[in-house]
Amino acid sequence: MTDSRTAPEDITAAVLASFEGCPDGRLRELMQTLASHLHAFATEVGLTQDEWESAVRVLTATGHITDDRRQEFILWSDSLGLSMLVDALAHALPAGATESTVLGPFYVPGSPLREYGANIAEEAAGTPAWVQGRVLGIDGAPIAGAELDVWQNGDDRLYAVQDPEAPEDHLRGRFLSRPDGSYAFWAVRPVPYTIPHDGPVGSMLAATGRHPWRPAHIHMIVRALGYKTLTTHIFDEESPFLDSDAVFAVKPSLVRQFVTRSADDPDRPDGVSGEWVSVENDLVLVPEIAD
Repeated sequence: MTDSRTAPEDITAAVLASFEGCPDGRLRELMQTLASHLHAFATEVGLTQDEWESAVRVLTATGHITDDRRQEFILWSDSLGLSMLVDALAHALPAGATESTVLGPFYVPGSPLREYGANIAEEAAGTPAWVQGRVLGIDGAPIAGAELDVWQNGDDRLYAVQDPEAPEDHLRGRFLSRPDGSYAFWAVRPVPYTIPHDGPVGSMLAATGRHPWRPAHIHMIVRALGYKTLTTHIFDEESPFLDSDAVFAVKPSLVRQFVTRSADDPDRPDGVSGEWVSVENDLVLVPEIAD
C-alpha cells in the first residue's frame, strides 16, 4: 500500500512552490531562499513545538517593546551580527576609504546645523573633546561642503533620545566641511554603554552568557554631493570592550587615540578650561561612480 503521509520535505517544497507566481523576481528569490533556510534550520536542529512557541513569544515581545524611542528589531539585527554583515556586503571599498559601520538604534534625523567649532553638548556631559579632521576623496583632494551628522552618548551612558530630561538637541549636530575639507567641533569623550538589555535581546544575551556592552564611540554620517554616504564611528583606543562589542561593529581602522590635554596646553582652543582631550579623524569618501 502506498504511504500517503506528508513528509517534512514535502512541506518545504510546497512553500517554495507557492512563491513561483511572484511577479517580482527579486522578491521571489528572497522569499524562497528565506523559507528554504528557515526550514533547513528547523530540520537541522530538530526544532520542537515548545521552542517554536517560545520564538513566537519573543517576536511578540519584541513588537510590544518597540516604539518611537526603542527599536528592538534593530537590536536583534545588531546583536546577531546581521547589521554588520549587511553593511559589509553593501560597502566593498577601495583602498584608503574610511570604513563604515552600523547606524545603531539611537539616530535621530534633523539635528541642528552648527558652526565650525561649535559644541554639541548643550549641558555638562563629560570631559570636553575637540574632534577635528578633514573630509577627503580617495585621491586626497579636499571635499568642501560635506555634511557631518554627529551624535553620541554622555557620561551618563545615555543618548538624548533615551533621556526625556535632556535637551532635544543635546550631543548631536550637523557640521559642514570648509573649503579645505576641514571640520571641527566640541563633543565629550564618549564612554562605554550597554545596549538596552531589559527586553527580549537582553534576555537572549543573559541566557547565552554574552554581555550587552559597547565600547566608547562617536557616531557620524557623512554626506557629500557626488560621493557615497558614509555611516561610521570613531572608537576610543583606551575603551574596554573593543574586542567584544555587543553588536560586532568595531573595525581596527576606526580606532583613534584620544589625547589628554591640560588647561594650559598651548593648543587649547578658546572656550575650554580644565582637562580636555583631542582626537584627529580624517574621513575619506568614495565617489558615487566607483564600483
